[in-house]
This record gives sequence, structure tokens and C-alpha cells, in this order.
Amino acid sequence: MHASIEITADALKKFRPLDRLSENQRILLAHKAHFSSFKKKKVVFERGTFDHHDYFLLNGKIELEAPDGRTREIDAGTEQADAAIAHLQPRQYTVKAVTDVDFLIIEKDVLNILLKQAPVHNFEADEGFDDGDAEDVEGAFKVLMSFYHDLKSNNFTLPSLPDVAYRIRQIAGKNETSADDISKVVNTDPAMTVKLIKSCNSPLYRGFNEVSSCRDAVVRLGIQTTQQLVTVFSMRELFRSKKPELKQAMSELWQHSREVASIAYVLAEQTPGLNKDHAMLAGLIHDIGAIPVITYAENFPELYADEKALNGAIDELRGEIGCTILEQWGFPSDLIEVVAKAEEWGFDSGRDEPSYTDIIIVAQMHALISCPKRNNLPPFNKVPAFRKLASGGLTPERSLKVMVEARHKIEEIQQVLGPASLSSE
Repeated sequence: MHASIEITADALKKFRPLDRLSENQRILLAHKAHFSSFKKKKVVFERGTFDHHDYFLLNGKIELEAPDGRTREIDAGTEQADAAIAHLQPRQYTVKAVTDVDFLIIEKDVLNILLKQAPVHNFEADEGFDDGDAEDVEGAFKVLMSFYHDLKSNNFTLPSLPDVAYRIRQIAGKNETSADDISKVVNTDPAMTVKLIKSCNSPLYRGFNEVSSCRDAVVRLGIQTTQQLVTVFSMRELFRSKKPELKQAMSELWQHSREVASIAYVLAEQTPGLNKDHAMLAGLIHDIGAIPVITYAENFPELYADEKALNGAIDELRGEIGCTILEQWGFPSDLIEVVAKAEEWGFDSGRDEPSYTDIIIVAQMHALISCPKRNNLPPFNKVPAFRKLASGGLTPERSLKVMVEARHKIEEIQQVLGPASLSSE
């Protein structure tokens, strides 16, 4: 099948990070790349293997199978196929062909060299920087290229899901898992146990009687809500920086994520078919890709000293890096979509029913109403996510009313999530 395929320098521009390369570099890459085709149901590569190549999907549909057995599909030409497929090595997924498929395959070493040599002028000024800030653009671009190089070379370590959250997510989906099984794992972390019991007794989840044991808390909350809350509580520990200059950036990121999470919870309560705890988790992780960018900036004083340059780097990288993190953690596809699309006000899934991405887009717009960024927001009635929620009765006008009526509940949710200040315990 691939004998009829021709790849041009312009065609390579649609893939990330190949769009960072100059035209001459892409021409060179087109000559060095090769094609491979797989018949329907064939395995492209297996989880746990090394092959030192990046696979870019040209035609067809593939399936990614996570370690826990969950799967998601990717079609060629979609946003999910814009970057190399499951590029971390050892491979985090087993990839199979759903239909006959074609791949463009590039050696990682070749791509890393080209990225390192990519020209600074390829970084567009409209990606968070002004035309007059040539020096800032150059510095930020070098950081971006360094980040891409280290990530593609496996020289950069993405954050790991904290141990208790990881272990809970591994067992929570099994039919035979009991409240005793979950509580035994939670009890290995005394601080997590205290948070879970405290949350269970909060106005948000409390029953007729207070609970005093982890097991009783799990029984009241249920296994799925416990799983969501343990993951939520674990997230807070990731919003840390060693550099005093970056603590403010990390604190602002935490405050925004915390606010969006609480609004998403309230909106999901009003939206048929969506789980409020899952929506809260979606809000908390929607900007998770910014965390490793801020952490990486610790090595570049010229970047963290310039707030505009740092924000430009975050805007450029957070979506792709965030998706990579959640894929590595084995998170479901609906949350990966949230991370990929949360900043796209015009996003439309093409489905009639509202999704968690729609909830987070609307939650973000509510959170940003009183911020300077409000000038960049489109009218609410022009945003597809609002139209999706309106089909369930949550019109833009109604959602604003809900925000006013639910202000006390939002405060309760934020208390469950933890203090706004990262320095507070």
C-alpha cells in the first residue's frame, strides 16, 4: 500500500514537532524517513519494547491498549494523530491496526539532531510573544527545542502518578475489589487517610453520622469516588518548584486548576450523563502539562525571569506534554481529550451529548470572566461547549445563575481540594 505514498516537506509540517524544522530540514527528513504498512488486526508494536523510531500515522485507524486493558482509537488526520504515536520508550501501549494502516517512520536520533539544529526564526511570534520581543522569542525557542530534544531522547523525566493513587487506580476497576482492599492501600499513606476521612465528613459527602475509619469512608464514598478523590489529593503534591522565582507560577497554576475543578463539579451536577467527581478531576488535571514545563524552566534563568516568555513556553507545550503524561499514567481517553482541547474555545467533538472537555471549557470561561484574559474570550453563545450543555438545560444564562447560587458549594469543594496557597498544609 505504501508504494503509492509520497511525502513532501509541506506534508511533514502537519506533524508535531516536525513543524519546528526548516523547509530544508523537512526535505532531508523526507528522504531519510521510510514507510511501513500493517494489515488490519496486525500489531504495530508492543508495550515494553524499544525500537528507537517514531511512528507518524498517515492512513487508517489504530488502537492503543493501555496496561490495564483499556483501549482508545486514533484515526489518521485527526488531532490525536498530529504527533508521533505513543512515542515514549519503552513503549507504554500495545498498538494494533484497526484497519489497514500506513506509517511514516523516523529514527529518533535523526529527529533529535534536526530539532537541536532547528532555526530560531521558525518560532512564530504569535505563539505567545510580540513581534518586538526578538530576544525573548529566541531564548524561549531555544528552551522549547531543548525540551523537545530531551523529551524525545528520554533524557527528561515526566512526573509520575503518586504511589497510592497509582495503586488505587490499578485495582479500582476490578470486579473483585472490595472496600477493604481499597482502604488497605490508602492506609499505607497516613496523610492520605486523614484527607479521605476529613472529606467524607465534609458538607460535600457527609451522611447522618461521622466516620472515623478509612474503611467506613470508602464504604460511604464508594470505590469510584474514592479513586477520584485519592487521585485529586495526590495531584497537589505535583505543583511544586525548587526555585523561589517559579513558586509564584506554580501557585497560580494550582489556584486556577483548583477553581476550574470546583466549577466543573458544580456544572457536572447540572449536566445529565456526567459524573461530578470525574469532572472535578478533569478540572484539576486540565493544565497538568504546564507542571513539567515550569519544572524544566528551573534550568533556564532567562526564561523564569521573564513571565511573558515563560507563559509562552507553557502555552506552546502544555497540551502535548499533558497528553503524554496522562497516556503514561494510563488515564482514560476522555481526560486525555480534556488536556488536549481545554484551551480551544471553538472545540466541537461532533457528538450531540456534552463531554468532560465541554464542561472544562465552560468552567474555564467562568473562571476567567473576572481576569484580564476575559478580553480574549468569545461570546458565550458562540462557544460550541455552551451549546452542548444547553441541550441539557444549562444555557449560558442558566450557568451564570448556577455559579451565583452554588458559590457556597464551590467554596466547600475548594476546601476539600486543599488551601489555595501551596505553602499551606
